[in-house]
Amino acid sequence: MARPYIIAIASEKGGVGKTTLATNLAIYLKGLAENLPVTLFSFDNHFTVDQMFCLTKSIETNNVSGLFGNKNPADLLTTGQYGVDYIPSSRTLLENQNQIKGVDHLAKAIAHSSMQGVIIIDTSPTLDLYTQNALFAADRIIVPIKDAPSLENCLNLSNFLVGQKRSKSALKLLPCLIDTRIRFDGPFRNSYQLLKAYAINRGYRCFEGFIAKSPKVESLSTNPSGKIHPVITHGRNTDVHLQLSHLTRQIYLEYLEHGPTRLKEIVNAISDQEDDFLQEYTSRVKNLHKTCLCCDNPLPEKNIWPNAYFLENITNSLSGFIEEDCFFELLLHEFYPELNGKEQQQLLQEILVGAANRPFLLLQKTLGDGDEIRVDLSRLDQDGKKISGRDILINKHKRIPRKRKKTLLNLFNKTGEDHNEMQQLLIRQADENPLEQLQQKNYLKWKMVFNRILIEKTLEKDNREE
Repeated sequence: MARPYIIAIASEKGGVGKTTLATNLAIYLKGLAENLPVTLFSFDNHFTVDQMFCLTKSIETNNVSGLFGNKNPADLLTTGQYGVDYIPSSRTLLENQNQIKGVDHLAKAIAHSSMQGVIIIDTSPTLDLYTQNALFAADRIIVPIKDAPSLENCLNLSNFLVGQKRSKSALKLLPCLIDTRIRFDGPFRNSYQLLKAYAINRGYRCFEGFIAKSPKVESLSTNPSGKIHPVITHGRNTDVHLQLSHLTRQIYLEYLEHGPTRLKEIVNAISDQEDDFLQEYTSRVKNLHKTCLCCDNPLPEKNIWPNAYFLENITNSLSGFIEEDCFFELLLHEFYPELNGKEQQQLLQEILVGAANRPFLLLQKTLGDGDEIRVDLSRLDQDGKKISGRDILINKHKRIPRKRKKTLLNLFNKTGEDHNEMQQLLIRQADENPLEQLQQKNYLKWKMVFNRILIEKTLEKDNREE
């Protein structure tokens, strides 16, 4: 499957010519390679892209925020002037940031779409989630610099790439808005040479050439007609036209030489991760106890009991399900023997399990005084914070009828752990399909709650010792 080559235009400093560069680069690329699909969109809060490329005055229902929704990115494209496709801009990007699922959201969406050719992304002058998504997905990141402050701001872009385990070689700097009238004495005769030397000294790569400051080019976006004109049609007599032509050839040759490698890397990484998740899930299912952990009735062959409870200890030596009736019979007998009648038992069940949010339950066994064992039952919220609890003492030498399998001690004995050590069992009612509890996302939530419990217990122990 052919995937697009993505170029992000990025700088944390405003006024360096990002949007002018992005819009004109799209047109110059299309002019250089007529059959090459070129797509442009912007995460900045202006509508320059729309003003330059829109062919009609109709209101577009699709915009760039749809890239982070459930829509196919290819369905968001609008055919624009000069043969360039674009995705209309949005005024509500800031309000819609909560729909972004991570820095890889955009890359995944484009990778699974039918978009091809070259995609150019104009970013905002902040390293927000939209900019981060563009940087993460990009094969090439072009950074316009016009002075020392804009060069220093490259450090944040570089650090972001390193944090994502990418080389900062994806960045390539381009001196822009260079005033060619300014001359220096010494080895660097103008601003371009000075900025390029500074950039190389800091370990950055640079394009050959620069984009000059030009009153003529500036007037193309500020004129009585209110229209925004491209350099290729209204500024061919300027040096900027030659400079953009030279830059476009460099970028096009990079595209031909290296191709769209970034999305391939991401897709392969996702595939490898999904394979790992599947193996981990298969291993968790394989390690499940084959019978109910309370009554030892065998599990059904193809599914688990309805309303079953999933249970696991911290060392994973015990993992399995408990039938609902078994579980509440155990709790009532051990913790609430004073309750009689179905109404009281139903009330207890609603308190413990919670009809809406399915809280976690924690059973913890510790040694008491002499022959006694203490068992705590705690009800925890979604984040593992204790809501309520109850504890009992059990004589470990107390005789239990052989026929009675549903006891707390029998349950803890199944862990195979040292009975003199503290033991913890985390329990939660499973979904309609109980095995979904073992899927990666749900299981990570499970482990997060268990880890919080362990941290809190460690802190309690340290406080007692102090």
